[in-house]
Amino acid sequence: MNYLPNAFEPPVWYLVMPVCGATEEVFTGKRYADILAARLNNDQRNALIKVEDYTFLPSSVHLMIREVALSLDMWWPAFMEAVLEELNKKWPGGGLLWCSYTSERIADEKAFEHRAYELLYLPVWKGLARDPEGYAYNSVNNRANIDL
Repeated sequence: MNYLPNAFEPPVWYLVMPVCGATEEVFTGKRYADILAARLNNDQRNALIKVEDYTFLPSSVHLMIREVALSLDMWWPAFMEAVLEELNKKWPGGGLLWCSYTSERIADEKAFEHRAYELLYLPVWKGLARDPEGYAYNSVNNRANIDL
């Protein structure tokens, strides 16, 4: 795939956000996936960020986002705090926390393609699906209804 010059300006980021405190599926449960999707779609409608790709695993969120109006440092902490607050309102007993979250700047097409492939195949590698098209919570099937 050939990208236009400056295709990675504004920056594109690969984010991994695992949640701690859950003994069962979080982000592949519709009521919890909906919280995450609503926040992402709202932030996109307000042109804060653009979701390029995603995969929700049972206890972690994997996103590729492009900065739009806000830098990652401005957007991400507020996003994580808002999502966690809403999750804990609906999670039995609350107590969910983000743990060991990471970010990586996607600097070129090779890195983008590598992470896109990883997002696509994570559910297969984790034994959650036989093929990427068989997994509901990713950009391919978009069961979370994220504006892509």
